[in-house]
Amino acid sequence: MKQQFILWTGAFVITLVFGVLIRTIDPQKPVTGTVQFGQQKVGYKFDRVYRSNDDYKVMLFSEIKGLQADLEYKNANLPGGLNDQAKTWTKVPMSYTNKILTASIPKQPAQSIVDYRVILNYNGSRFIIPRTEGLTIRFLGKVSPQIMAWYYIAIFFSILLSTRIGLEYFNENEKIKKLSFFAFISFFFYAMLLIPVKRTYELSALGKSVPPITALFSTGGILLMLLWIAGIIGFFHYKNRRLLAIIVAILTMIIFLVFGY
Repeated sequence: MKQQFILWTGAFVITLVFGVLIRTIDPQKPVTGTVQFGQQKVGYKFDRVYRSNDDYKVMLFSEIKGLQADLEYKNANLPGGLNDQAKTWTKVPMSYTNKILTASIPKQPAQSIVDYRVILNYNGSRFIIPRTEGLTIRFLGKVSPQIMAWYYIAIFFSILLSTRIGLEYFNENEKIKKLSFFAFISFFFYAMLLIPVKRTYELSALGKSVPPITALFSTGGILLMLLWIAGIIGFFHYKNRRLLAIIVAILTMIIFLVFGY
């Protein structure tokens, strides 16, 4: 009982740490930061992905009075990159209310990609944020909160069970066969059910059209399914199950690191 508690606790801690890691390196993570004007600052958060059917509101946070800010955006398919000439950008002055500067990008069709940036002017100083050049955002259809909740729960439990199976390497009385079925069910639920449903919402295709199958499944999800199908077969036919278990667990983490979630 004590060993089981240690193994489950270890798996839980490793899963949390790994979750922080993949979130940190997630290419879809929002860009946050501050711009300094003397002793005063302007805080910002710019999203890379926007799941909604509404306009995207850009907000800056500052107590600086007299700060001028303009939101600029353009379709990413237009010629030129983020630093292209201003004539290709749509300019929207940002309004200041209660220490918050706001302006909106009109809602876009699902899968639209838009370049956007904010130009700050104060006392003769000019800044372009974020990253002095701007950012690209992808517009997606709104996904229901329930689907997103189940999506993240499935990811958490899939990684937890995978890690727990990998830690059976240190358990003489291993239960790899039993645990592997629960892990497979969790990965199946994530890769073959939740990802297609989530992507159907993101494509705004629910009740409207049938997306191509290649748009519904992720490369990482397919690889995870193939890995765990091969893993379960190996657990029942390979004598050194404990070694195979830790290999499968490590490969699972590598797939999440390379292909995301």
